Amino acid sequence: MTEAFNGTIGHLVASLEEARQQRGSPSLLSPMTARLPATLADLGSSLPIGDANGELLDALRNSPAFPETTYAGVLANDPFRLADDLLEMLARLGCKRVANWPSTALLSGELAETLTHSGLGYREEMAFLTQARKRGFATLAIVSQPSQLPLAMATKPTQLMIAAGLSASVDTSPSVERRELQVLAKRIKAEGKAVWCYEHDGVAELMAALHPVAEVVIRHPHAVER
Repeated sequence: MTEAFNGTIGHLVASLEEARQQRGSPSLLSPMTARLPATLADLGSSLPIGDANGELLDALRNSPAFPETTYAGVLANDPFRLADDLLEMLARLGCKRVANWPSTALLSGELAETLTHSGLGYREEMAFLTQARKRGFATLAIVSQPSQLPLAMATKPTQLMIAAGLSASVDTSPSVERRELQVLAKRIKAEGKAVWCYEHDGVAELMAALHPVAEVVIRHPHAVER
């Protein structure tokens, strides 16, 4: 890592057992994205590579108490499950904290516009988090660009986490991406919220610019310790 990081290292995990092994460190439970290579996991919000919520519900069944520092990663715009039904199932399984993960926040351009037009975009994810808050869940809102922050803040999230967009690892001008993420982090702090970040090896150098202001960094399990 090129920038000092004095905060807490958290982990993307595939099971509640793995979450408990973190000994109180923050974790994001997402069986589908945790088992995939990091760059492919980033595509989980846009490709039909599995049933993210089905795997999540399976991971919650017959498990001990939900760890206090774990958020369940929910595909919040699941076209096959109504938000109310999904939240009811999560509550019955002891889940108390949810995040919109995997998230269309990482997408941009025509693909993001197509999903938005189809009613499967970022606004639907934020509507899910709003419903979750009303039902008493703690929420972790994923954001990738400054324009998303007003929508995320309107949900009154417990926490916010910055994840680099899909263009970050292939952008020919990483300095532009870096500045945008730094602006986003600055605005989150201005809202009185802690800055959480998600990173893997493909975006590690880019996200390192946020380490001086980040309180928590959630790492993909395939990330190399730095």
